[in-house]
Amino acid sequence: MEAFSFSSFWNWYLMRLLPGWPHYQSPYDYGFSLLLVFLLTFTAEFCSNYPVSRRSDPRVAALGGAALRALQMFMTYLAIIAIMATDFVFFAAAVAGHAAGNLVAGLYQYHIEEVESVLYDCSCGNYYTM
Repeated sequence: MEAFSFSSFWNWYLMRLLPGWPHYQSPYDYGFSLLLVFLLTFTAEFCSNYPVSRRSDPRVAALGGAALRALQMFMTYLAIIAIMATDFVFFAAAVAGHAAGNLVAGLYQYHIEEVESVLYDCSCGNYYTM
């Protein structure tokens, strides 16, 4: 009986999840796969830093936060499987995706805080009316 190695297990798992992934027919397929890993990690990092609304019903906010966390974990584990089954370039694409997602999420959070500080008048405790 043939030995079952760790890398062949992940290749088998990835082939079932994404048929045809590790076998690239052209450089475009390879580039598309890199882009997919980048977008997976970008979206996972953005979801992890996405602010949950404080003004809605607490149950709805908790459910939305749980759904975002589940989406983030799904995309992160899918990216991990893709990285384990391929080469170092996919790891670099994943790191770049996490860095870009963290940057965009931080800028988004900064924008939300700026808008809230402009709309809220601290001297009288009221919102500005337009």
